[in-house]
Amino acid sequence: MRNFVHIAKQIFLTAFSFCYFLGLALELTVRGFFLITLGGATDEHKRKYHRILQRKMQFAVNNIPGTQFKFSNAPGETFEKPSIIICNHQSHLDLAAIIMLTPNLIILTKNWVWHNPFYGVVIRYADFFPISETEKMSNNLEAMVAKGYSVMVFPEGSRSPDCRIRRFHSGAFYLAERLNLDIVPVFISGFGKVLPKESFLLHEERMSLEILPRILRTDPSWSMGYREMTKKVHSFYVKRNNEEMCNYR
Repeated sequence: MRNFVHIAKQIFLTAFSFCYFLGLALELTVRGFFLITLGGATDEHKRKYHRILQRKMQFAVNNIPGTQFKFSNAPGETFEKPSIIICNHQSHLDLAAIIMLTPNLIILTKNWVWHNPFYGVVIRYADFFPISETEKMSNNLEAMVAKGYSVMVFPEGSRSPDCRIRRFHSGAFYLAERLNLDIVPVFISGFGKVLPKESFLLHEERMSLEILPRILRTDPSWSMGYREMTKKVHSFYVKRNNEEMCNYR
């Protein structure tokens, strides 16, 4: 009986949260239509849309039913200076958590995210780029960075099924080298417990997001090249994640 009540509660929380996010996606789509499609895709309108998106995601992440969220920014990062932002990847919720960090953000996504029937239009209004469109992405990123936007990449490429750190692809580090940008590491924990990759049900767990110190382009470690930097940062994430998983238990 207790197990039945627990599952019923999970189903209710999941259904409620899904309806909320669906409604939020619809609201953001309508706002984008009036602000950008009808009002014009000006820099001012784009920035206003990004600010709206940030506020909505901030509220959503902090109010997922049955969860607790902790935000940490010990370095005092403001994201005023453009950078490449990287983060480990555990859940569909990760994207919302990253969007809440700053309105000056462009996220590189997979094709299916860009064409998602629920929030794909929102992703396109925000000028997030599908990674597969390499030529378009390369032609636009420099211009967006010049306008003050940071670029966010999940180096793992896909969500981890067990919250462990998967292999890092080197694209984010290549972009940092090519665009001469610092890297801002972000570490998340618990998101894969709240909404695991292999589950459609929300779980009542704790989540946290921590902004770590910038890796400056002047750091001597960059002299080894972006491929070796990829390996070095990956090792750091693995160690940090192992410590977090031990503490989580």
